[in-house]
Amino acid sequence: MSDPAARALAVRGLTKRFATAEGEILAVDDVSFDVAPGEFFTMLGPSGCGKTTTLRMIAGLERPGAGTIVFAGRDFVSLPARERAIGMVFQSYALFPHLSAFENVAYGLRLRGLAEAEIRARVGETLDLLRLGALAERPPASLSGGQQQRVSIARALVYRPDLLLLDEPLANLDAKLRVSLREEIRDLQRRLGITALYVTHDQEEAMAVSDRVAVFDRGRMVQVGAPADIYLEPATLFVADFVGRANFVPARGAADGRLVLPWGETIAPRRRFPSDAGASGEAVVMVRPERVALQPPTGGTKGRVLRVEFLGAIVRYAVEVEGLAEPLVADGARPLPGIGEGSNLRIGFAGDDAVAYARGGGP
Repeated sequence: MSDPAARALAVRGLTKRFATAEGEILAVDDVSFDVAPGEFFTMLGPSGCGKTTTLRMIAGLERPGAGTIVFAGRDFVSLPARERAIGMVFQSYALFPHLSAFENVAYGLRLRGLAEAEIRARVGETLDLLRLGALAERPPASLSGGQQQRVSIARALVYRPDLLLLDEPLANLDAKLRVSLREEIRDLQRRLGITALYVTHDQEEAMAVSDRVAVFDRGRMVQVGAPADIYLEPATLFVADFVGRANFVPARGAADGRLVLPWGETIAPRRRFPSDAGASGEAVVMVRPERVALQPPTGGTKGRVLRVEFLGAIVRYAVEVEGLAEPLVADGARPLPGIGEGSNLRIGFAGDDAVAYARGGGP
């Protein structure tokens, strides 16, 4: 591989439109970001938000309508896909059913005309790296879904690429296997020091493996940051709602700059988007369920428990609160003694656990 210091990606003003029977669709809208050498960078968002189209433009499978893509000082837009020194992993595995695992991985090297000895050395080394050496002669149909996806990853890595692109690679696997393989992918990326771009709609997956996450909404990149920053301080209502579970509480500005909640309590939120959200009007306060405190109704704000759900690691309470259109959700590590469906209780959360948005804020 080339010098890691040279393997940085810069995307600027990337735009893509598609013509459809209903008219032109703006699939990617002026997207810009940088990826550092050796970084695991994830593009996260719902279906149709532009993340896969962005990845395909970087791979050379789609041509941008506008914008630039520069990797390691090379203008990718002017290079055909075969000259971009990338490895690509698809959701569908895309393996040849009539070829063994070994020959699937070797296929591209044979097309490039490498000597047989080098092909065998490279493929053997890569299969061993992914714990597939003992399965080299087996056809894809005899492999599990996780094993097939590891063959797909081996095929991408055997070229010794400088950039690894992964498009929803775990979407076809069951939940337990997804967790196991995402850990393998992250560990492999760290050991190789390769720069990786990962696309997923699964927020937990993105939070677990990424150095940074870029959240997409309707063709635009609306926030980029470390997983903790995206979760704790989402910059828009869309990000707050899409990444993790969230409560949204209407509020209004008070004379002292604090926010007044529907039940009369005032708080000073940790962050506001924009910085003056609610200062002179209405706002929406976001608080995560694990930061909502539930206590016996000995005073203060009261609510009534509508549902109690035991979810293994947490117990989730849905609480009806006067002034809120939707129940407030609170998560705890264990059941609250004497609190069940129909119980009255006191609720609350600290300003340091809340983020405020201008009413109607966010794209």
